[in-house]
Amino acid sequence: MMMNVNSMSNLFSTSTDRTTKKDLDKEAFLKLLITQLKSQDPLEPMKDRDFIAQMSQLSSLEQVMNMSKSVQSFVDTAAQLYRTQAVSMIGKTAVVKTNVINVENGVPESKVFNLDSPANIVIKIFDSNGKLIKEEKIGQVEAGMQLFAWDGKDENGTKVKDGRYTFKILKTTPDGGYEEIPSVESGIVSGVQFDGNKINVIVSNKIYDISEISEIHA
Repeated sequence: MMMNVNSMSNLFSTSTDRTTKKDLDKEAFLKLLITQLKSQDPLEPMKDRDFIAQMSQLSSLEQVMNMSKSVQSFVDTAAQLYRTQAVSMIGKTAVVKTNVINVENGVPESKVFNLDSPANIVIKIFDSNGKLIKEEKIGQVEAGMQLFAWDGKDENGTKVKDGRYTFKILKTTPDGGYEEIPSVESGIVSGVQFDGNKINVIVSNKIYDISEISEIHA
């Protein structure tokens, strides 16, 4: 049997690494109580009520620790279940809410939105820094599925560069305000990505956060 030389030197080293615990766990609390009992003055032993109070604290500490373990176990189980459900989406049709519009070779993507009733529509487009570059007042639009096709130009009529932009579809409300309407698109889920606690879903070769999916169809 071979052993690493550094490992051997560590076995015989007189110095040991010590980690200071910031929190008093159940084991440390019990050791402290036992030490206190051993060191007490026989002529002035710990009073029953003091002993009971400390035992009560120990019991409470144990319950809290057990509860913490149970909660963590539940969280881990839920996370695993969520991942399993995400994987089960592969091959199904997903409807995704999106506010992203990509421009490639000077041509922006077309977007679809649905109106429950006729409304006055305004569309605002922003660059990657969140700066408003175009506002289109579409006017009155009938109810139903609608197609929005941006010409790829800013307020000055200049063609924008290829890249990723965001937009808002707004309808005017009776009180003169605005209500945002989500744009939707659908496609087949071809894959799922896990990045720590974050779950991304690949739909029609585009990556979306799982929270952006509004519907799943077999």
